[in-house]
Amino acid sequence: MSFSERRAILLRILEIEANVKNIEHGKDFLRTKRDLKTLENARSGGGRIVVSSPEDLDRTVEIRRNSVEVGECIARYKERMKNDSELINSLNLEKTKLKKELLNNASI
Repeated sequence: MSFSERRAILLRILEIEANVKNIEHGKDFLRTKRDLKTLENARSGGGRIVVSSPEDLDRTVEIRRNSVEVGECIARYKERMKNDSELINSLNLEKTKLKKELLNNASI
C-alpha cells in the first residue's frame, strides 16, 4: 500500500470520527435524547410535561403526564433516535473496516 493510499484511509477515518462527534454533540440529537429521557421518567410531579415536538424540535408541546399522547411521543422520539443511531453505527462499521484494511496492508 502506498503512502497516498494510507493517507487517504487515515483522512477518511478522521472524517468519520468528526461526523460521529457532530451527530452525538449536535443540538437536535442532544435535545431529542433529553426530551425522551424527560418523557420516560415523568411518573410524578405536575400534570403536564413541556417538551419539544418530535417532528419539529424548535416547537414545544405540552402533554398530560398520564395520557396516551405520552406513549405516542416516546415512540416518535425513539424512531428519531433510532435513525441517528443507525447512522452512527454505519459510520463506525466503515471506520472499523478501514482500520482493518490499514493494519492488514501495513504488515505486508
